[in-house]
Amino acid sequence: MAVSTVRRVLGSIPKSQRFDFIRTMLHTLFRLLRIVISFVLLPLDNAVLLGTYFGHYLTLLRLAVYRPRQAIPRDAEFRRKTVLITGVNSLHGLAVARRWYHEGHRVIGADMMDSPIRSGESMSKSLAAFYDVVKTQYVSQLVDIVHREKVDVWIPCSEQVDTMEDAVAKNVIESRTECRCIQLDPELASRFGSPESLREYLVERDLPVVENHQVQSRDSVHKILHRSPSKAYLMRKARGQDTRPVMLPKRTLSMTYHEVSEIQINKDNPWILQQQTRLGEFIAEVLVVRGQVKAIKVRPGDLQSAWGASRLDQGLAISIHRLMGRFAMKGGSRLTGHLAVHLMVDEEFDANSVRHVLHIAHCTQGAAAVKTLLQGPSSDIVTGYLSALSSQVTEASGQLSETPFDDVKATIATTDRAKESNTNTLKKILSPTFLVQQAKEAAWEVCHVPFWKDPRFSYSDPFPWWWHTHVYTPFREIGVALYQAPLKQD
Repeated sequence: MAVSTVRRVLGSIPKSQRFDFIRTMLHTLFRLLRIVISFVLLPLDNAVLLGTYFGHYLTLLRLAVYRPRQAIPRDAEFRRKTVLITGVNSLHGLAVARRWYHEGHRVIGADMMDSPIRSGESMSKSLAAFYDVVKTQYVSQLVDIVHREKVDVWIPCSEQVDTMEDAVAKNVIESRTECRCIQLDPELASRFGSPESLREYLVERDLPVVENHQVQSRDSVHKILHRSPSKAYLMRKARGQDTRPVMLPKRTLSMTYHEVSEIQINKDNPWILQQQTRLGEFIAEVLVVRGQVKAIKVRPGDLQSAWGASRLDQGLAISIHRLMGRFAMKGGSRLTGHLAVHLMVDEEFDANSVRHVLHIAHCTQGAAAVKTLLQGPSSDIVTGYLSALSSQVTEASGQLSETPFDDVKATIATTDRAKESNTNTLKKILSPTFLVQQAKEAAWEVCHVPFWKDPRFSYSDPFPWWWHTHVYTPFREIGVALYQAPLKQD
């Protein structure tokens, strides 16, 4: 009977509207599921919350976390600073706030709220104050907060603000206050934001960049191939995608000449010859302050199992460290901010050895691009941020220090191929974009139902996890279900 009822309901809806109807019903079902889960787990999570607080203040956990923070201000060399973190509602923003708090500093949080109910992250005990910022008044409100709270350092972590807005805010704040900002200035943000201008920037500073040639004759193709016989290239049409790309060179010289001879290429029909690499893409997530790398994490661009475990992988990581040191040094004292530098890694062979060759492909700005670096940060990253306050600008000498293997291990972010393969399988089974997105969100929720799996949970600061799960999420889902949008403030 239930099946026939569903058929009658769907039959009464025009075909053009059936998909939208099903999608709306699935949206509602997922929201109700989240609300039900939050209520079902409420008694258990209440016990976890109370037990965690009890354990934190009355057991050894208090000795491990609370007392060191109280002892920090007694250090004669310690100077307590006030830091403003925008985007504190993000997981990486919360992680940075907690690290500053545990180092003994005063933390101010700010973000753009989409609901009258505060988020779990904004309820963290690491925040001395929290401000709701309006996007249309972003810069003026930041300046007001900096003046009111006497902020020393501003760290932008918001994913709702683009890098150019943060760059403009940096100029205004640093021109009107003593606060230092961990953000590129507008000129550098603009140059790094465009592939063409970034390429010019790298070439001007003699930094390795991925080759990208526009060719208009077969002769120019052969000249490029002969000039760099150890490199591989992907050749494709400059306009349109109606022709399959060609990998060059081929196994033999005659095969290469034969392949190129069959390509229709001239001034009116140019092709692009783009350098390819054998080891693929790697990403260096870096915090750069005044032209010096203060923190770094290296990870592969695609998920690879067991990467980073061998000495060869660690040697590659050291090479990436050195290149990032050169990259930061060439930027000079103006270069301050979070950057994810995408690198193409190749191998060059000679008679007795193989060496890694690195090329910079492109660069992504902002804290959202370096989440691996910021989630679970060490105390070193706070020291790096504080170096922005130094009155002395240290010019790089051009000599890059050697990086010990033991130190580089901590900067390698390993990944698990099994997780990626499961995700790809899920995408193939649930091909519609909506189903994939909803399934991924539901899977994330289920995986983080255990409190110890939720990044918001901390033994010294559990309340953000509880508030997000049992207050913010249910009310937000109710608002979306009733009004097709989160409950808004009046």
